[in-house]
Amino acid sequence: MFSAISAAFSHLSPVVVDEVRADGGGIALTARTVTREAPCPGCGTVSDRVHGGYRRRLADLSAAGQQVAIDLMVRRFLCPAAECRRRTFVEQVDGLTERFARRTPLLRRSLEKIALALAGRPGARLAAHLSIPTGANSLLRLVRRLPDKQVGAAPRVLGVDDFALKKGHVYGTIILDMETGERVDVLPDRTANTLTEWLRAHPGAEIVCRDRASAYAEAVRTACPDATQVADRFHLWKNLCEAVEKCVATHRSYLTEITEDAPADATDEQMAAAHDTVPVRPEGMRVIRRRERHAAVHALYDKGVPIQTISETLGLDRKTATRYAHAATPEDASLATGSRRQGQIHAYSPYLHRRWNEGCTDAARLHAEIAELGFTGSKRTVRRHLQEIRASGKPAPDKPKMLTVRTATWLITSHPDHLDESSTLKLKKLLSRSPELDAVAACVSSFATMMAERRGGDLETWLTSAEDTGMKPLQSLARGIRQDFDAVTAGLTLKWNSGKVEGNVNRAKRIKRDGYGRAGFDLLRLQILLTD
Repeated sequence: MFSAISAAFSHLSPVVVDEVRADGGGIALTARTVTREAPCPGCGTVSDRVHGGYRRRLADLSAAGQQVAIDLMVRRFLCPAAECRRRTFVEQVDGLTERFARRTPLLRRSLEKIALALAGRPGARLAAHLSIPTGANSLLRLVRRLPDKQVGAAPRVLGVDDFALKKGHVYGTIILDMETGERVDVLPDRTANTLTEWLRAHPGAEIVCRDRASAYAEAVRTACPDATQVADRFHLWKNLCEAVEKCVATHRSYLTEITEDAPADATDEQMAAAHDTVPVRPEGMRVIRRRERHAAVHALYDKGVPIQTISETLGLDRKTATRYAHAATPEDASLATGSRRQGQIHAYSPYLHRRWNEGCTDAARLHAEIAELGFTGSKRTVRRHLQEIRASGKPAPDKPKMLTVRTATWLITSHPDHLDESSTLKLKKLLSRSPELDAVAACVSSFATMMAERRGGDLETWLTSAEDTGMKPLQSLARGIRQDFDAVTAGLTLKWNSGKVEGNVNRAKRIKRDGYGRAGFDLLRLQILLTD
């Protein structure tokens, strides 16, 4: 029987199992060693002089859903070497015991895998379910004792990107081998100096994939001047879409769909005349407040006053002050705060305005009515939506059918094959009403073709056409690309991109959330690097 047990528990083969018994809902194994000699861990001298012995209790992997404990009798030997500082030592059984350990190596490795995958508290819950109970802090200590990953030379193709340790305040940098997908290192911040020091300590990078961050570009230029920098195509397209959104917001007056019944071959003069007949929406308090805030922020920002000082002086959140400071117009400042709540209630505006003109001005009642129609927002949203009409003292206007800025941007930046017949017609009408947006759409189309076909050599031509549109957002984008011209050209030419890095950034975010409240940078770094 005992030989069968030893075969089932292969790591127990070096010892003799004398007894197996049920012990408080678990399984207890009584075993002893049979070695006659053992090497001294200090000097390596083999000794056969037994000094004594004692019992060690080791936790082992569960069996049949029950905890397993090993009561092992080990012997202590005398070291015969006179020059050795150790007088006695305890024998260690390969694969079963480690110095000062109360777990078998098999159990320890299993707990390490659980801790790396799930961190402390989630890992402790899983371990309890597997009948190997342990504490969250014990799991974290196991991870911290793991050997650090040794980095030699940098990979030939390197990917770098930042991720938030505390969003808006503290960021780290993850470094990836783009050819193998292996995580190389994690840095405690995203500054140019830190990355420069790392690249100098680990030479060998020939290609560096990155986003449009200037800090990483500066670090690579300083530490690896001969390396080819590759700007990520996703971020280039994202920058273009943001510029298009600003262009659409600047020409939002053309978003009114006034030509629903107009003939497709209407002349420009007819379209312009129809456009002039669109009723102007009364300016609301939020628009007025936005303009006043924009003027107040720029009155200080243009004089060189720091953002933090502006925030404290005007009583604004720092992010709000930053948004207004970086916005060329009040309309640009509104783009960063696109509200899904307001976008949702926009679909119910015709119903609300009709009911208002019928005499129902109770926001709570109107909220209940549109809630039955599918509206999921709050009463406050409805009250805020009706505030302009209530303040004007006039009947609610018959609002013309309009595209939103986001929808118009989506129409312009989407692949033509992804648009249905209705969306294609809306886009055609929008571009026919606005020659400026038609020029923007042409720039988007040419950039998409250049990016899809990897024709980075056409970048200079595209930049010239973008600048010739006269649209400030596109001109600003062109200036930024010219400052990073070589990296953008490489990004539009080579096969490399930052997709693998972005995937690992998402993984790092998940690891960070699993260890929320306990994951200091040292622990988080080990989890990112060592997790399979």
